[in-house]
Amino acid sequence: MKVSQNWLKTLVEINTTPEDLSEKLSIGGFEVESLVDCSENVKGIVLGKVLSVIKHENSDKLSICSVDIGRSNPLQIICGAKNVKQNIYVYVAPVGTHLNAINLTIKKSEIRGVFSEGMICSLEELGIEESSEGIAIIDQDIALKHKLGTSGADLLDLNDFIYDLAITANRPDGMSVVGIAREISALLETKINFPDLKNKYKINTHNNFELCHDAITTNCLYSISNIESVNGKELSPIWLKNRLDRSGIKSINLLVDITNYILLEQGQPLHAFDKDKLTNLIGRKVSFQDFSVRKAYNNESLLCLNGENYKLNENITVIACDDKPVAIAGVIGGLETAVNEDTSSIYLEGAVFNPVSIRKSSKEIGIRTESSSRYEKGISYKNTLDSVTRAINILEEYFTITNPIINTSIDFANKEKLISLRRERIHKILGPILIENDVKDKKDKLDKRYLTDTEITEKLKLIGCTLNVQEYGWEVEVIPNRSQDLLREIDLIEEIARLIGYDMFDLNLPNPIKPGKLSSSQIALRKLKTSLIVNGFNEVLSYSLVPESNNNLIKISNPLLLETSCLRDNIWQEHIKICNQNIKSGHNYCWIFEVGNIFHKKPDLSQEEILNGAIYGNKKFEQWIGSNKVNNLNYYEARGKLKEALTILNIQIDDKPTNTIDFLHPGRSSRLFTEGNEVGYFGEIHPKLISNKKALKKMYLFSLNLKNILKASTRKNKWVTVFKEFPTVPKMERDINFIFNKKYLVSEIITQIKKSGKKLLEDVNLIDVYDDNNFGKDLISYTFRLSYRDSEKTLLDSDIGFLHDSIVEIIEKKFSTKLRK
Repeated sequence: MKVSQNWLKTLVEINTTPEDLSEKLSIGGFEVESLVDCSENVKGIVLGKVLSVIKHENSDKLSICSVDIGRSNPLQIICGAKNVKQNIYVYVAPVGTHLNAINLTIKKSEIRGVFSEGMICSLEELGIEESSEGIAIIDQDIALKHKLGTSGADLLDLNDFIYDLAITANRPDGMSVVGIAREISALLETKINFPDLKNKYKINTHNNFELCHDAITTNCLYSISNIESVNGKELSPIWLKNRLDRSGIKSINLLVDITNYILLEQGQPLHAFDKDKLTNLIGRKVSFQDFSVRKAYNNESLLCLNGENYKLNENITVIACDDKPVAIAGVIGGLETAVNEDTSSIYLEGAVFNPVSIRKSSKEIGIRTESSSRYEKGISYKNTLDSVTRAINILEEYFTITNPIINTSIDFANKEKLISLRRERIHKILGPILIENDVKDKKDKLDKRYLTDTEITEKLKLIGCTLNVQEYGWEVEVIPNRSQDLLREIDLIEEIARLIGYDMFDLNLPNPIKPGKLSSSQIALRKLKTSLIVNGFNEVLSYSLVPESNNNLIKISNPLLLETSCLRDNIWQEHIKICNQNIKSGHNYCWIFEVGNIFHKKPDLSQEEILNGAIYGNKKFEQWIGSNKVNNLNYYEARGKLKEALTILNIQIDDKPTNTIDFLHPGRSSRLFTEGNEVGYFGEIHPKLISNKKALKKMYLFSLNLKNILKASTRKNKWVTVFKEFPTVPKMERDINFIFNKKYLVSEIITQIKKSGKKLLEDVNLIDVYDDNNFGKDLISYTFRLSYRDSEKTLLDSDIGFLHDSIVEIIEKKFSTKLRK
């Protein structure tokens, strides 16, 4: 929101510098993003009069000018403009002036043997116009009102500052100059001088408007007023053009400019329709009763003021005349019914629409306008009819208008909602303020006291509130343009604190009953993240909003963009994209993990927290040897990296091969189980993802359900460390080798060995895998190392012989194999 200080000064007394005011506005909640001095480009420029013009002897194009700028002696200036002549008034840049627009500092110089003591400027050189032909000649009537040597800023009315404010969604009053002026009044404690409504007009309540219930809700209204005897050729006065220009709006003609002026001044969007064009559109004389608000029909179209022809749909709200669309409600008007030079009568629309419907329309057509931004933040319908009246008042200053009638959809009495404000509640929420005492001997030079009733009422009156005294405190009536954000007692208390100054209040930090601490699950999760990082993984964070790609995604009701319209149901797709980006950037590896939520639509809406990750390449520093070799981990190496990171949780995770996960390789993927429950998956990506260019190279994906693995790892027998003595006797190891059918899992075999080994069998490890075509394509050789130990004594061969033979026999019988010798 850009606003001119000169405009503000007509509404509120400003008794401080622009820099200080910017700081106060920012602290008060209206951040000033930039402060622009309008006179910056014309500093040093003065009014001059050309006394004489002589052709330069050594140039056909140059002239020697004698220019009076109010000094004792005129300046001699060399000028090359064709339109320079005697007795004209011009803008002069004396020696030492810096022209920002062309980055030139004027110096005394010699041009073809003649000295020049300045420069006669064009508007382009002053940064006022993009291009100019010749120097700028000042109108004599204007020049004669000023002394020679008067600054260019005074002549051009550029002694002004422009505040560019960032208005937050909770302060829609900041989208109007009146709202900003009231805020300045409250911050500086100065008087305001808002324009009065000179004339008021008849209000006709028409209850039979056809209005869309989604767009015109309880606190909304629609009004339309017929105004005759206007002239589209009439241009705006200079003061109006300047205010619009410095607010970033281009002047078009008086009719359009007044609607834009009210939008800026009051924060109420208005729109003017050409009455004759409406009559031509519907084929008969138009009436206010022909206007309606409805949802657009599918495949309907509208050519708008920006020259774009938009295809409409049921998500877009339109203004219709005799059911023909003439504007996109609250966003942009139609070109076919727009005001132009031939306009002689108009229909002036003033309305308040539901912010949600405006946001949907704006998003559907892909534009955001000054009007739509105000509707989206929310404006009060109680200010609409006064804004329409204000617009007609200004029109009456330039046109002869007879008996205009404002037709509105609702009849509302000025019954303001009163907010109960309790004195006791203010003191409890804000506490005492700190004030300096006058006692010299006191160690503590600050006294504490609660806010007085006078201080409370004065601050609330500064923002336009009316207070009725009650025994408990006050009943507060809020002005319309603050009715969107001052809704509750706590809102008023916050305003009091803001205007008093938060730094004026005493600190009153609560004492916690007991210090907080992390739960076992939180500690386990932190340990897991640290373990992954220690093992070479990098943590990433991806966006949980994704584009709609299938019907299983949960759609959000009011997305900002189509690319972020749904909640994700997986993370692995984003991780493949991250790996692809690293591959394109020339990285040889990418090991990543992420803890995040995924969202399920069926059977019921739910969310699940998972640990997801991807492994691509071999993360090693030895790049000199074998640098040209394939830099990939095989399935077992990649799975080993994950296993190494998960050891911190002290849980057993078993793998079971699977071919049912469609994005994983059917022969190189497995489902992960702990305590008999499935907790995730691990596997190589499916080759089709590489052939379809969705993945650039082979990589591995894994996913774990955090709830299940953290629950398993934080069980008392796993989580609480129990002291166990180191063995004092040696262990005895025996290796056994079998040829198994590949359908049997190593985990199944190890489980069976442990079950058969009873107390003496301490551990079982797979130490060798050998696959040979001579065995047959379905057979493979596994070698296991069995460790035996008795805590009481050193074992002999005779102690374990029978047990070892029993284990071999059970394995041979269970898995239909024979011991290899």
